[in-house]
Amino acid sequence: MFWILKHGVKYTGMPGWAAKDRDDEVRRMVAFVRLLPEMTPATYRSLTEVPGVTDAKIATCAGCHGADGRGRNQPDMPVLGGQSPAYLRAALEAYATGKRQSAVMANAAATLTPAEMTRLVDHFAAMKGIGSVTPSGSTEAAKIDREGLPKVQLPACASCHAPGKPYPVLAGQRASYIAQRLRNWRGDETVVDARKSQSTMPVIARRIPEDMIDPLAHYLAGR
Repeated sequence: MFWILKHGVKYTGMPGWAAKDRDDEVRRMVAFVRLLPEMTPATYRSLTEVPGVTDAKIATCAGCHGADGRGRNQPDMPVLGGQSPAYLRAALEAYATGKRQSAVMANAAATLTPAEMTRLVDHFAAMKGIGSVTPSGSTEAAKIDREGLPKVQLPACASCHAPGKPYPVLAGQRASYIAQRLRNWRGDETVVDARKSQSTMPVIARRIPEDMIDPLAHYLAGR
């Protein structure tokens, strides 16, 4: 099922997954398809709808990200509440144009008008969440966040992800989401580095020691 959803079926009109290097999304869809035959309508609604949200566009986002912007306690959903409007707007535009890869978010963002994007980003940015906690945890994780690892050319996380920077704030983000994204960026361990993506975050993720991914994620989450 994973192969079919990722690559499609030739000569049938069924396309492959519409985002490159997003096996995490394909795995999530495989899990959903496996459960779907025995899923009740009530269960489906509980997974996709949030009661009490009347704005249709906000309700669509809240179906995954929660009415409070905290991801409905799902380990692979990022906390949006409290992120800067500029970053959230840039992310939506990147998904809509394909600059940032996500088949799920591309479908959600492509239909939005500029005015709808503004309303959505202002809505979620005004919520409490990101930046509301102080990172805490191991001293090794704190060093990576503040100083990086110069020996392996790993920059400090805070050099790009501190408040006021044009990139997402990580203080208060869900630890499981951070760890998952870092591991996804690292790619298949059996593939040589030269054949992997040379974009900024994949390169950075591969320079983080594997045994420091979880401690760093928990540190940034503010445990």
